[in-house]
Amino acid sequence: MRRFAEDTSVPVARSRAAIDELLCTWGCSGLSWADDFDHGRAALRFTWTHEGTAYLARFMLAVPEDDQLKKDMGKRWPTAKQLEDYREQRRRQSYRVLLLWLKAALNAVEAGLVSAAAVFLPWLEDAQGQTVAEVALPHIAELMRGSARRLLPEAKR
Repeated sequence: MRRFAEDTSVPVARSRAAIDELLCTWGCSGLSWADDFDHGRAALRFTWTHEGTAYLARFMLAVPEDDQLKKDMGKRWPTAKQLEDYREQRRRQSYRVLLLWLKAALNAVEAGLVSAAAVFLPWLEDAQGQTVAEVALPHIAELMRGSARRLLPEAKR
Protein backbone atom coordinates (compact mmCIF):
# COMPACT_ATOMS: atom_id res chain seq x y z
CA MET A 1 0.00 0.00 0.00
CA ARG A 2 1.27 3.45 -0.90
CA ARG A 3 1.91 5.77 2.04
CA PHE A 4 0.39 9.24 1.89
CA ALA A 5 2.91 11.90 0.75
CA GLU A 6 5.64 9.25 0.47
CA ASP A 7 7.07 10.95 -2.61
CA THR A 8 6.85 14.55 -1.42
CA SER A 9 9.73 16.78 -2.39
CA VAL A 10 8.69 19.57 -0.02
CA PRO A 11 11.61 20.29 2.34
CA VAL A 12 11.07 19.90 6.09
CA ALA A 13 11.74 23.60 6.64
CA ARG A 14 8.93 24.57 4.25
CA SER A 15 6.45 22.19 5.90
CA ARG A 16 7.42 23.48 9.35
CA ALA A 17 6.94 27.06 8.19
CA ALA A 18 3.53 26.11 6.79
CA ILE A 19 2.59 24.46 10.11
CA ASP A 20 3.68 27.60 11.98
CA GLU A 21 1.64 29.79 9.64
CA LEU A 22 -1.41 27.52 9.89
CA LEU A 23 -1.33 27.47 13.69
CA CYS A 24 -0.84 31.24 13.88
CA THR A 25 -3.74 31.76 11.48
CA TRP A 26 -5.94 29.65 13.77
CA GLY A 27 -4.91 31.73 16.80
CA CYS A 28 -2.55 29.25 18.42
CA SER A 29 0.04 30.54 20.85
CA GLY A 30 3.09 29.23 22.66
CA LEU A 31 4.19 27.46 19.50
CA SER A 32 7.54 25.69 19.91
CA TRP A 33 9.59 23.06 18.16
CA ALA A 34 12.18 20.89 19.92
CA ASP A 35 14.53 18.79 17.81
CA ASP A 36 16.45 15.68 18.83
CA PHE A 37 18.64 15.18 15.78
CA ASP A 38 20.60 12.31 17.35
CA HIS A 39 17.43 10.20 17.54
CA GLY A 40 15.53 11.54 14.52
CA ARG A 41 12.73 13.07 16.58
CA ALA A 42 11.01 16.41 16.84
CA ALA A 43 8.27 17.70 19.12
CA LEU A 44 5.70 20.36 18.31
CA ARG A 45 3.88 22.08 21.18
CA PHE A 46 1.22 24.73 20.97
CA THR A 47 -1.79 26.09 22.80
CA TRP A 48 -5.06 26.57 20.98
CA THR A 49 -7.84 28.42 22.74
CA HIS A 50 -11.19 27.41 21.33
CA GLU A 51 -14.52 28.57 22.76
CA GLY A 52 -12.86 29.63 26.01
CA THR A 53 -10.86 26.45 26.62
CA ALA A 54 -7.09 26.34 26.17
CA TYR A 55 -5.80 23.09 24.68
CA LEU A 56 -2.07 22.44 25.17
CA ALA A 57 -1.06 19.87 22.58
CA ARG A 58 2.19 18.02 21.87
CA PHE A 59 2.90 16.07 18.72
CA MET A 60 5.98 13.87 18.35
CA LEU A 61 7.48 13.17 14.96
CA ALA A 62 9.97 10.34 14.67
CA VAL A 63 11.70 8.62 11.81
CA PRO A 64 11.78 4.85 12.32
CA GLU A 65 15.00 3.11 13.34
CA ASP A 66 17.32 1.80 10.62
CA ASP A 67 16.02 -1.79 10.84
CA GLN A 68 12.45 -0.62 10.17
CA LEU A 69 13.60 1.70 7.38
CA LYS A 70 15.43 -1.20 5.69
CA LYS A 71 12.31 -3.35 5.98
CA ASP A 72 10.14 -0.55 4.55
CA MET A 73 12.60 -0.11 1.69
CA GLY A 74 12.42 -3.81 0.92
CA LYS A 75 16.21 -3.95 0.95
CA ARG A 76 18.13 -6.00 3.41
CA TRP A 77 21.45 -4.34 2.64
CA PRO A 78 20.88 -0.80 1.31
CA THR A 79 23.92 1.42 0.88
CA ALA A 80 24.52 4.12 3.50
CA LYS A 81 23.49 6.75 0.94
CA GLN A 82 20.25 4.92 0.08
CA LEU A 83 19.39 4.61 3.76
CA GLU A 84 20.13 8.28 4.47
CA ASP A 85 18.10 9.41 1.44
CA TYR A 86 15.17 7.26 2.55
CA ARG A 87 15.43 8.54 6.13
CA GLU A 88 15.25 12.13 4.84
CA GLN A 89 12.29 11.23 2.62
CA ARG A 90 10.44 9.83 5.63
CA ARG A 91 11.21 13.07 7.56
CA ARG A 92 9.73 15.15 4.72
CA GLN A 93 6.72 12.87 4.62
CA SER A 94 6.04 13.06 8.37
CA TYR A 95 6.06 16.87 8.43
CA ARG A 96 3.82 17.04 5.37
CA VAL A 97 1.32 14.59 6.86
CA LEU A 98 1.29 16.51 10.16
CA LEU A 99 0.55 19.75 8.30
CA LEU A 100 -2.32 18.18 6.40
CA TRP A 101 -3.68 16.45 9.52
CA LEU A 102 -3.63 19.68 11.54
CA LYS A 103 -5.35 21.55 8.74
CA ALA A 104 -8.07 18.89 8.48
CA ALA A 105 -8.51 18.64 12.27
CA LEU A 106 -8.87 22.39 12.77
CA ASN A 107 -11.34 22.64 9.90
CA ALA A 108 -13.33 19.67 11.23
CA VAL A 109 -13.65 21.36 14.62
CA GLU A 110 -14.62 24.66 13.04
CA ALA A 111 -17.25 22.92 10.89
CA GLY A 112 -18.73 21.25 13.97
CA LEU A 113 -17.92 17.69 12.85
CA VAL A 114 -16.00 16.95 16.06
CA SER A 115 -15.24 18.78 19.28
CA ALA A 116 -11.82 20.32 19.85
CA ALA A 117 -11.39 18.14 22.94
CA ALA A 118 -12.17 14.95 21.01
CA VAL A 119 -9.89 15.68 18.09
CA PHE A 120 -6.92 16.74 20.23
CA LEU A 121 -7.49 14.40 23.20
CA PRO A 122 -4.59 12.00 22.55
CA TRP A 123 -2.13 14.89 22.23
CA LEU A 124 -3.31 17.02 25.15
CA GLU A 125 -0.44 17.48 27.57
CA ASP A 126 -0.74 17.52 31.35
CA ALA A 127 1.26 19.56 33.87
CA GLN A 128 3.90 16.78 34.03
CA GLY A 129 4.45 16.93 30.25
CA GLN A 130 2.70 13.65 29.43
CA THR A 131 0.06 13.38 26.76
CA VAL A 132 -3.24 11.62 27.34
CA ALA A 133 -2.13 8.95 24.87
CA GLU A 134 1.13 8.31 26.75
CA VAL A 135 -0.82 7.82 29.96
CA ALA A 136 -3.71 5.82 28.48
CA LEU A 137 -2.00 3.53 25.95
CA PRO A 138 -0.40 1.24 28.55
CA HIS A 139 -3.95 0.62 29.84
CA ILE A 140 -5.67 0.16 26.49
CA ALA A 141 -6.24 -3.58 26.97
CA GLU A 142 -8.02 -2.88 30.26
CA LEU A 143 -10.05 -0.16 28.58
CA MET A 144 -11.17 -2.54 25.84
CA ARG A 145 -12.33 -5.12 28.43
CA GLY A 146 -14.74 -2.82 30.20
CA SER A 147 -15.79 0.68 31.07
CA ALA A 148 -13.42 3.58 30.51
CA ARG A 149 -14.59 4.98 33.84
CA ARG A 150 -12.43 2.34 35.55
CA LEU A 151 -9.38 4.26 34.36
CA LEU A 152 -10.43 7.43 36.17
CA PRO A 153 -9.35 8.11 39.77
CA GLU A 154 -11.93 7.23 42.43
CA ALA A 155 -12.57 10.90 43.21
CA LYS A 156 -13.67 11.51 39.62
CA ARG A 157 -16.19 8.63 39.39
